[in-house]
Amino acid sequence: MIQKVKLKMSRTDPETILKLDLKRINSKLNEILPRESHPPSSLHRAMRYSTLGGGKRIRGLLCLWSHKINGNKYPASALAASCSIELLHAYTLIHDDLPSLDDDDVRRGQPSCHIRYGPAIAILAGDALQALAFETMLGCEKPPAEYILNAARILSKSAGSYHLVGGQVADIESEGLPASEEKVEFIHLNKTAELIAASLSVGAVISGGKGENSKRMHKIGRKIGFAFQIVDDLIDIEGSTQIAGKALRKDAERGKMTYPAVHGISESKKHARRLTEEALDELMVYKDIDNLKFIFEKILQRVY
Repeated sequence: MIQKVKLKMSRTDPETILKLDLKRINSKLNEILPRESHPPSSLHRAMRYSTLGGGKRIRGLLCLWSHKINGNKYPASALAASCSIELLHAYTLIHDDLPSLDDDDVRRGQPSCHIRYGPAIAILAGDALQALAFETMLGCEKPPAEYILNAARILSKSAGSYHLVGGQVADIESEGLPASEEKVEFIHLNKTAELIAASLSVGAVISGGKGENSKRMHKIGRKIGFAFQIVDDLIDIEGSTQIAGKALRKDAERGKMTYPAVHGISESKKHARRLTEEALDELMVYKDIDNLKFIFEKILQRVY
């Protein structure tokens, strides 16, 4: 008699885990966001449209996976924190797209929030998403309160005038000025890299990771975040709207301070690769880093 043998299919490869965790984040975001039926429906519709209408969830995934390699003690809270970061990110995209800032009519392959709902609702939707981000973070119950407060502190600092908002101001004020290595580094590290660094750091903090782990993850995040923005600069020059999900070739038209404007395309690609390799080297002190390695390479491969 021939016995039937059941073969167990492995579901642990990074691509599979990414898809599963992406579904978890999107499902949780759908749960957290106010329903359109709840007044004011126009505001809640705009919030849901801008948050759930696409997006790779890179920052949320980095938070989840940082938490995993730092002990994975509070997975439900790590998921909530990853959603908090994505809500905050959605707010920044809404405001960045406004005519008074980057003036982008398309985001994630669909009309920007201000095009769909008007500038007033877009501004208020961004404001509400920022508030909801911190409500979500502070609503985590399982870890000690100290962990959650530290995570909220990291996220709020990254989003304020010293980093994200300050980087946006520098970006606007630098338009049309001669390209400067110092200025472009300031913009990229603060406008983009800092929130990516915070995503990794928050994941470590919520796990109860020691201070040096949080700092190490933050350092790794600054490197991969800088590489991420260099890649975005390159996509604007030689990428496709399908990859970017927004209009391209606008940086040069507006005189934006970009890495290729200072260093050229070839050196920009080399530096993005160097930063990614340095970030990967820093990860080697941890175990089970395949998922983070996978997403770091995915960030870089968009221009290769």
